[in-house]
Amino acid sequence: MTLLYASTFTKALRRLTANEQKQVKIAAFDLAQDEGGNGLQLHRVEAAPGFWTARVSQDLRLVLHKDGARTLIAYVDHHDAAYRWAERRRLIPHERTGAMQLVQVVERTVEHLVYTERVGEAAPRPTATHRPFAKLSDDELLNVGVPRDWLAAVRAADEMSVDELFDLLPDEAAEALLDVATGGRIEDHVVVPAAPGADPFAHPDAQRRFREVAGVEELRAALDAPFAEWAVFLHPAQRAPVTRDWRGPARVSGSAGTGKTIVALHRAVHLAGRAGARVLLTTFSKPLAAALADKVALMTEALPERRARLTVRSLDQAAYDLYAEAFGQPSLATPSQVRAAITAAVAAGLGEGHDAAFLFEEWDELVDAWGIVDAAGYATVPRLGRKTRLGPRQRERAWAVFAFVRDRLAQRGLVTWAEIYARLTDRLGQGRPLPFTHVVVDEAQDLSVAQARFLAAIGRAGEADALFFTGDLGQRIFHLPFSWAKLGLDVRGRAVVLKVCYRTSHQIRRTADRLLGREIADQDGIGEVRAGTVSVFDGPEPQVTLVEDEAAERDAVVAWLRAALAEGVAADEMALLVRGQGQLSRARAAAKAAGADVPVLTMHEAKGLEFRGVAVMALDEDVLPDPDRLAGVGDIADLKAVQDTERHLLYVAATRARDRLLLAGIRPGSEFLDDLVDGESGQDRF
Repeated sequence: MTLLYASTFTKALRRLTANEQKQVKIAAFDLAQDEGGNGLQLHRVEAAPGFWTARVSQDLRLVLHKDGARTLIAYVDHHDAAYRWAERRRLIPHERTGAMQLVQVVERTVEHLVYTERVGEAAPRPTATHRPFAKLSDDELLNVGVPRDWLAAVRAADEMSVDELFDLLPDEAAEALLDVATGGRIEDHVVVPAAPGADPFAHPDAQRRFREVAGVEELRAALDAPFAEWAVFLHPAQRAPVTRDWRGPARVSGSAGTGKTIVALHRAVHLAGRAGARVLLTTFSKPLAAALADKVALMTEALPERRARLTVRSLDQAAYDLYAEAFGQPSLATPSQVRAAITAAVAAGLGEGHDAAFLFEEWDELVDAWGIVDAAGYATVPRLGRKTRLGPRQRERAWAVFAFVRDRLAQRGLVTWAEIYARLTDRLGQGRPLPFTHVVVDEAQDLSVAQARFLAAIGRAGEADALFFTGDLGQRIFHLPFSWAKLGLDVRGRAVVLKVCYRTSHQIRRTADRLLGREIADQDGIGEVRAGTVSVFDGPEPQVTLVEDEAAERDAVVAWLRAALAEGVAADEMALLVRGQGQLSRARAAAKAAGADVPVLTMHEAKGLEFRGVAVMALDEDVLPDPDRLAGVGDIADLKAVQDTERHLLYVAATRARDRLLLAGIRPGSEFLDDLVDGESGQDRF
């Protein structure tokens, strides 16, 4: 027997009580062990060909679909509701795309179409004036996966009923129509049809809602995992880069919430399925690496051989371990030690004409980052990201300071992160082996120059598909931009942009996207077009609240928190975010006043995390952009780059929210808030 389960089953399972869920899982495990279902009482659903129910308890029933040797666990509910659900479903391949679909029956009456799930008295609603899909042809609708029985209902849907309609259609059809309803083109969503005779369950659209399991352990791992549904049911645009045989470094990008991390996870697990593979899944911080490790553990619970081939570390931790093994444990130079060395050099009369702030930036973004070790190298290096030109004499004076810094660090046995990566890069160039065959990097937009060079060396020494990156240029907050291609990481022709946002509501994503341009391009000319991205669900409009003082801000945040708690949002599903350490006390005071044990984080700490609700506080004129960071810009021409990274930081903070977003501060507020206010919505920012 081939056993599958459907996303409709996992959704229904989570609506049951904990005890009921336990009973259902035991019944499902019995089914996985006994292909005949002899341990269960099976009853045919006469009104629904192919559907059966299996008794779980006196009142609970599993809904199965049996077709030859294939059994699908489709749904679970209490007795009457389970039968009603089955009687209104058909399991059929779509006539145009070939993808298997669970289609809800549409009953046609003389006057109008009735969605059978909505039987009962309903108050009349006002007549809408616009039917967004009325002019779409049968072919256009069929090409995006709309079932034939639903063509008339789709065209008849008005603006007030489209949300209900999306809930009743297969995901691929609903996402295409959502894009059309919000100004997109239906041609962008045409589904690639299956080959003649292909298994309809093997189609990418089918695999996002049906999963085959091999035995009890894999079923147990899938049902016990508290992991987002779309980690299992991948959108076709996500699945393609996961399984593709890339012939060089590849990069997947997209707006926040489009599933880039999920793609990275699945790519790493996919690569670990190869005999002899040793895969490093990495990101820029230890907390994010720990989160990735937890998810890998869930995904590989029934795949021990893949788990054994997969290592999860932050990139710095992986490099540190490799360096310690090859050269001994390093003593790392801290930024304060570098600043102290620069200050000492200036005090000694070096670096005439340059202030200490400029020299530290020049060291951090250019000299150390690019591994420059002598005056000749500094004289000729392109000053990428450093827009003010320096003449030969200016460079000569500056180099005297950098030579002083290098000598002082060397005398004290200190190395920088850039030097660690540089020595590892040289070691790879000498043919020394690396304990990994493949490296998958999440949040790759924040790679440093030295890290990118090291990864490029891995790509040169390894297989063609040794490197895979995911990230969002709009979330770059740690480093000035630089050319990947010039360092050997050329992803041109192998760059994919995801367009379906699963994590963030349409309203929050639309608001946050106003912080960025319609298209963001990297230094190699590869653009990410933000237009055309669609969210698969709606939510309330974000609130922008500017008040007179900190006390009023605290009161506004307390009211927002209490309202969310009253509506069933758990405290640990929300977060209060601020720009930096100096504002944490304001957020903690609001959490304490609300009596809510919510996480309080800086924007940098929240990178990569997600919450149902987020309040971003202290968005004051003198907080964001950070005035200390602006004042520390030694090169006035770099001011725009710093402004952009501050803007990206607010984008990161806002897109940590799934359903609810509050942006609060003291009047007149951050200059970035002006970009967020939707003048057409009638929303009052004050």
